[in-house]
Amino acid sequence: MPQRLYRSFQALLLLGLFLFLMGKVMNNQLLWYINQRFEFLTIMGIAFLAILAQGLFTEVQRMRERQNAEEPDGEHHHHDGHDHAPAAGNLWIMLIPLLIGVLIPARPLDSAAVSTKGITTSSALVSSQSSSQLFETDSEQRNVLDWVQIFYFEEDLNPFIGQRASVVGFVYREASLPQGQFVVSRFILSCCAADGYAVGMLVDSPQADTFEEDTWVKVSGPVDVVSFNGNRSPLIHAETIEVVPQPEQPYLYP
Repeated sequence: MPQRLYRSFQALLLLGLFLFLMGKVMNNQLLWYINQRFEFLTIMGIAFLAILAQGLFTEVQRMRERQNAEEPDGEHHHHDGHDHAPAAGNLWIMLIPLLIGVLIPARPLDSAAVSTKGITTSSALVSSQSSSQLFETDSEQRNVLDWVQIFYFEEDLNPFIGQRASVVGFVYREASLPQGQFVVSRFILSCCAADGYAVGMLVDSPQADTFEEDTWVKVSGPVDVVSFNGNRSPLIHAETIEVVPQPEQPYLYP
């Protein structure tokens, strides 16, 4: 492939990646893929893509001008041996992720990912707070991750039993659960969606079976402790379950 054509394709692919990622930023979808602490670095990387694309377009323009200067009569000659770039197959390395991003609809991790990755109701896996810190937090201000951390780290759960929880998450139906129960779940991101894992609290309610899987709900009620899959797990005796919009940021961070 001629060098100028190769550089043109490179510039177009970089421009395509820039526009794709900028679209995610503008649509508030960037944090569906990464932890929020990497947002600034990612945006800087997106800006660098634009700079690289502009640099390549400038190079292509100079190559065109140089060729026209060398061929004033409009005669085009092949410059075999010195006007060839690497094999065109290398461009697929840039094209494949762009195609995947464009063709696969953007959405945060949901119950389909839970079925693949699994869910925990009894361990925090990664923790940035101790249960003593969480104890000082008003019980209705704790999220799903906070409750799971407490039940994992705290030996004596009696002070927490009966406290009111008010958590938001999506409905996940664990196959082993009886009727009238589901798991209110959230995904936790340490770095990006690839390492995301789900945590959840069991919910017990006569209305539990009326909510479809992946529906975002706010569950309120007193907390109890139960044995689930051989581990201590928090359960909410739901007094109210209301459907809510998906949060702008659907993930939690450890």
